[in-house]
Amino acid sequence: MKMFQFFTKIPQQGLAGIFSFALIFLAIGSQGIFAQAANKGTVTAEPTATPAVPAPAKTAAEEEDSYVSPMKSGGLTPEYTRSMFFEPELGKKVANHKKAWLNDWIRIGAYVRPRYEDRYNLAFDKSNKGYTSRAMQTSQVFFLIDPSPYFTAKVTIQDARVWGGETPANVGDVRANTFDAAGATAVNNPAAAGATTIPSQTTIREAFVMLKKLPLDAKLQVGRQIMAYGDQRMIGGANWTINGLSYDGARLMFDQDNYKIHFFGTKIAANQNGVNGVVSANAPVSVTDPVTKKATVVNPGQPDQYLVGTYNSVTAKDWFTLDVYALGVLTKKTAIAGAKSDLDLYNNGWAKQQSDLVTTGFRITNRTANNNLPKDGLWGAWDWAIESAWQSGATGERSVKDPLLNSYVQQNVAGMGTQNYGTQAQKYSGSFHVLQTGYTFFEKFRAGFQYTYASGDRNRTDGSNGTFQTLTNPRFGVFPYWNNVAGLSENIDTKNLSSYNINFSYKTDHYGTFYAAYIINDKAQTQDAWYAINGSANTGASTESNGVGQTTVTLGGTGRNIYNEFDLTWMYVVNDYVSIWIGGGILTAGNAVKNQRNALYHYNLQATSTETAGLHLNTGVATGANGVASMAHMFFFQVNAGF
Repeated sequence: MKMFQFFTKIPQQGLAGIFSFALIFLAIGSQGIFAQAANKGTVTAEPTATPAVPAPAKTAAEEEDSYVSPMKSGGLTPEYTRSMFFEPELGKKVANHKKAWLNDWIRIGAYVRPRYEDRYNLAFDKSNKGYTSRAMQTSQVFFLIDPSPYFTAKVTIQDARVWGGETPANVGDVRANTFDAAGATAVNNPAAAGATTIPSQTTIREAFVMLKKLPLDAKLQVGRQIMAYGDQRMIGGANWTINGLSYDGARLMFDQDNYKIHFFGTKIAANQNGVNGVVSANAPVSVTDPVTKKATVVNPGQPDQYLVGTYNSVTAKDWFTLDVYALGVLTKKTAIAGAKSDLDLYNNGWAKQQSDLVTTGFRITNRTANNNLPKDGLWGAWDWAIESAWQSGATGERSVKDPLLNSYVQQNVAGMGTQNYGTQAQKYSGSFHVLQTGYTFFEKFRAGFQYTYASGDRNRTDGSNGTFQTLTNPRFGVFPYWNNVAGLSENIDTKNLSSYNINFSYKTDHYGTFYAAYIINDKAQTQDAWYAINGSANTGASTESNGVGQTTVTLGGTGRNIYNEFDLTWMYVVNDYVSIWIGGGILTAGNAVKNQRNALYHYNLQATSTETAGLHLNTGVATGANGVASMAHMFFFQVNAGF
């Protein structure tokens, strides 16, 4: 209607403009005529124009001497605020604090976030409720140095801990390498046969230099940095977690008003130690025999892994922003401890070959003002975003082409034993799609909807891995559209997921903002698993048989609905430095979980040390000791403070 009214007013505005222009033209013309009449017969000399002399260009030294950081008056730009997690209102205040500048080019800052969490029975397990009650805290101090139009640097020191304990990232998380204080390091004590978790909580979250005004108006960021693109579904800082993500590498950026072109390369896992006792969290672990003095590798560590890619954006006025990206997670071969052979057909020195996960996609949205709607944009109060991505590349695994023929060869060909015959390289083939939209009424109340699809795999023993692989970023909501992924509980990953999200928010004048969301989380493929937030399958809690080396099959039937979640959140900005968040959610188990946990029977494909092959009764379920607990909940209270 607004657009229609605008176009219908054009003729009227055009006539008024022509009429006004005519009046001005006549007025100016009449002044010229009257001036000529008054000066008739008088000859005056025309003044001689003095050519303008351009001011001499400043030298680089003079430009630096008079330099004042533009962020002192304009506020910190996103490149320098990625380590903190605020709602937009408080984030703007923190970015524009003038008192934090020590002079024209040095700024200090701090960020403190205590958080209490209460989590109960999120696995829906009747015999193990998994109750967690903990208080955690993230603390940061940062130093920003911007002394020149050619150079900027930032260092952020961060401490992440549980009150009363120590909390490095879980080494079982498939993305642990990009978290602070994760992984295993070499044990020098010969009596110790394993690895130890790195205990540090205080670390360098950011330490980078930014080279500006390079050829083609480029910028180069080198060092430990935080990268965040789009809605952070693929790559982000994960600042809602206790320690967040950081990336060691470099980015080359070409940023203009209407387009951005970025290239980056980072190393997120290193298999080699450094000099002078500086060790890698992923290096091999060896033990030296006290008698023979011979070192034996007991853990080959994690292979070298890289995150490389390009992320590009173009903005068409206030109409839309289009992002196009290609991201690669490249992982070297995984070695087997003590093995030397490099053959592919028989047992060899490699548990897994080179893995090249390539994710190519796009995102288009009308949120063109730093991921917000422009105040006077074409779309009014309606916001929308669409994102799709497809995956390709080799998984590094090999699968059997013909299981029946393979079984025959193993049993009848001498020397074959348990070796596979007729294998093929497995490929990634996952896909990811999101549709998000909402409408804001009276600049206060927003009603929104989102659908998320992340593909699953019917059969993971064939030549294609159809489960979408999340990259280094845990999935959760990002501002300004809070809780926009798959639930406040962080209880699911965007793998084998079909999720419907209905959400509402209401911003009051004096009492903060209220959020509500209802999420239905279904499986994309019933044969595939329910994946936890760390990317691993929830074994026994909705992982139907799909042929991935399973020796025990639960006879409980398949199901599609994993669980549903209802969330409520309140956010209140206390002053220019502090905000409070309170929120919680109730989760209800679906048939995919219930059918597995309540199954009365299971079938062993082969005999084990404790049970024979064949059909067996699940005694715990039959007696009522085991099974599903349908309800779960979570609650959090958080204080955010920044300067």
